[in-house]
Amino acid sequence: MPSNEAGPSATRIVFRADDAGSSHSANRAIVQAAHSGVLKNISVMVPGPAFDAAVLLLKDLKGVSLGLHVTLNAEWDPIKWGPVLPRDQVPSLVDAKGYFHPAPMVMHQRGFSVDEAMAEVAAQLADARAQGLNIEYLDEHMGVGWLPGLGDALAELSQREGLVYAPKLPGFPGGPEHVDPVCRFFGSLDAAAPDTYLIVTHPSFDSEEMRLCCAEGTPPGEVGRERERDRRLLTDPALAEGLREREITSIRYIDL
Repeated sequence: MPSNEAGPSATRIVFRADDAGSSHSANRAIVQAAHSGVLKNISVMVPGPAFDAAVLLLKDLKGVSLGLHVTLNAEWDPIKWGPVLPRDQVPSLVDAKGYFHPAPMVMHQRGFSVDEAMAEVAAQLADARAQGLNIEYLDEHMGVGWLPGLGDALAELSQREGLVYAPKLPGFPGGPEHVDPVCRFFGSLDAAAPDTYLIVTHPSFDSEEMRLCCAEGTPPGEVGRERERDRRLLTDPALAEGLREREITSIRYIDL
């Protein structure tokens, strides 16, 4: 449906859950959200420490589109991950301990090889497919595609492999954090013009596992609390009901 058509049904939303495979808490929350019927796009981190567990939960999941969440960074401390390829094959992507650098800017400042990065991405895609996951789109953990030469290379790989390279769709502000997540969501949605929107989430349970995830400048426990709010939003029956009342469709990337 054209995004400029008048009326509430002109709005479509791509709900996406990132970081499947990053933790068991994320895996369980993402599957719970998918069963709610609103979440239809799940991005998978192949190098994540809970990837194998994610495969068991996701490979037979119906009604969702799975994406390769291109992972070339490991932002948390002390939880880290590294490449799928042997680390001596991708030396510009790893630190002295063999883990990914914490952020794309660190890669940019230190210098990295696009060829090494794309070899790692291809290995991640091959691993996901070998595990039985039907990968239909590609997106980027931490927006790493802005690095020079990498975005074009990811677009070329996506075209070659028959994947949707996740488009940069508009979002809308989340509203004040003290408000209930569903009320906050619809307050922002109702103020937005009809269009096709992307809502990126990171659902997880606020567990002891998630409380280990921290980074410089992040208050202790904040990651778990933020991701618990995303889980609550996606699994609240009021979200699905509110979308139905407004005649708003939740779609997959491949439906665009």
